[in-house]
Amino acid sequence: MILDVLGHGLGSRGDLPIPLWQFTWAATAALVISFVSLGASWRQPKLTFHETGRTLPNLSRIAKTSEPLIRILSMGLFFLVLVTGLFGTNNSDQNLNPVTLYVIFWVILQILTCFLGDIWKVLSPFDTIAQFLERRNLTNSYAIPTWSHWFAPIGAFSFLFFELIHPSGDSPFFLALGMLVYSTCLITGSILWGRDWLQVGDTFAVHFRLLAQMAPLHISHKSIRFRIPLSGLSSSRFSSPEVATLLVVLGGVTFDGFGESEMWRDLVGRKTGWANAAIRLFGLIDSIAVIALLFLISVKFMANLTDQKPRLLAKIFAPSLVPIVFGYTLAHYLQLAIDESQTFFFQLSDPFGKGWDLFGASGSRINFNLANATVIAWVQAIGVVSGHIAGVIVAHDRAVSSFSEKDAVRSQYVMFLVMVVYSVLGLWLLLNA
Repeated sequence: MILDVLGHGLGSRGDLPIPLWQFTWAATAALVISFVSLGASWRQPKLTFHETGRTLPNLSRIAKTSEPLIRILSMGLFFLVLVTGLFGTNNSDQNLNPVTLYVIFWVILQILTCFLGDIWKVLSPFDTIAQFLERRNLTNSYAIPTWSHWFAPIGAFSFLFFELIHPSGDSPFFLALGMLVYSTCLITGSILWGRDWLQVGDTFAVHFRLLAQMAPLHISHKSIRFRIPLSGLSSSRFSSPEVATLLVVLGGVTFDGFGESEMWRDLVGRKTGWANAAIRLFGLIDSIAVIALLFLISVKFMANLTDQKPRLLAKIFAPSLVPIVFGYTLAHYLQLAIDESQTFFFQLSDPFGKGWDLFGASGSRINFNLANATVIAWVQAIGVVSGHIAGVIVAHDRAVSSFSEKDAVRSQYVMFLVMVVYSVLGLWLLLNA
């Protein structure tokens, strides 16, 4: 079952050549050194000066020329995955639907977005449909209601519920029904409030756009620009629904690791069906709450120190969570991405699970030696630490641009401790799942 693969693919395939406690101390030391160095030498905002970047004219022309073809291919894959879920065999091991949604779409696309920018702008089948409706004057231009922005974090939680909680979350037919419901909601929103609503209402458009701000490539309607990584986060101020979306996803990845650990099994046993789902739902909600609470405590400390409103500071410093989401995603899902992306290509030969062999790959087996296990373990562990160091950098840059020199470093004391807790938790989940 694809969800079994998801669950058991979260840890490292190989062990680090040093004990966990030693690596944790080394990681904490790296964070401390980074924090002290930033406080001593980074007294003015620096990332902002690199935010614009420089245009890449050749790449921009290639992207503009290939965009129609990319949209067609993406739309084709979307309909193929939908149809295979509805009419193919209802077996996650044989149907193209689950591996495409959970691995190619959710895992690999997240990782690529952090390097290539907001490629979902072009890949999104919902945006392509909305563009089609817009050109035929089938969309309205009513003002987008503020409440509709909360569709994004609600959608993120719903997706995680399918992935991590629901007993039938790997059922191709059930996933296809979910796709239909979600698509209907987005198309309805586009008709009511226009194509631009997708940028605030589509969970994945919101999440990928936030992740893309740390990428070295920035994709706009007119050009592609290269800029220093993380610089796109330098002046961002996330809305409350965007902050909530990030926290939901970060809490979900955290629970994904904890829910497969021996500690979780010792706590709850090995229940099945809806009894297991109820306990796991409680665990997911708790994980999100703990992650959010730690962040909000640091924000409250900053607010008390600088006499500013906590809600405003949450929006200003939420960009520092983006590299952490990337680090957690890379760490927990790298092995899954490498292994199960092979399954995706194998199942293209028999997408409906009917015994076809269209491209001669049906029945092929995953090559688990495609990447060295020790290398994967190092990349995963370093991914966690690097994500948190990057988070410290972004938070410090926001602090020196928001507060006086006297308060800039002091305001980050609790935020830094939260980063350390996140880092240690991430390493423990990675190496003990």
